[in-house]
Amino acid sequence: MQYFIDYNDEKKIILITLVGEIDVPTIRTAILEAGKVIIEHQCNRIIGDFRETLFTVGTVDILRLYEFWIETLKANKINPHESKRVIFINPDQKNWEKFRFFETISVNRNSRVKIFYDLDKAVEWISK
Repeated sequence: MQYFIDYNDEKKIILITLVGEIDVPTIRTAILEAGKVIIEHQCNRIIGDFRETLFTVGTVDILRLYEFWIETLKANKINPHESKRVIFINPDQKNWEKFRFFETISVNRNSRVKIFYDLDKAVEWISK
């Protein structure tokens, strides 16, 4: 798995593009790197582009990744309830139910996370 993190100064969003089969160690590293970008730009609006990924990790790992994300935000003194995250996937994304599970556990824990299939709509939602 590879990831790329970009800050869009015009739209005031962070775009994390992931490619390949998602594995826990690499995504944890991406989370830590995203934390640095959040602090550097004082921006807590993140779009995760998962369109070119294969999400094969289990549900327990998904829950642990959510918890790691929240811990990382708190360690960087960022309120996790003020952060907005988009999961940008294809409508026919393989293993889409894993993305839906992540969205559900996030929302159930008062995090602002939403799945989108259209980047323009994702940017519109995250910018509100």
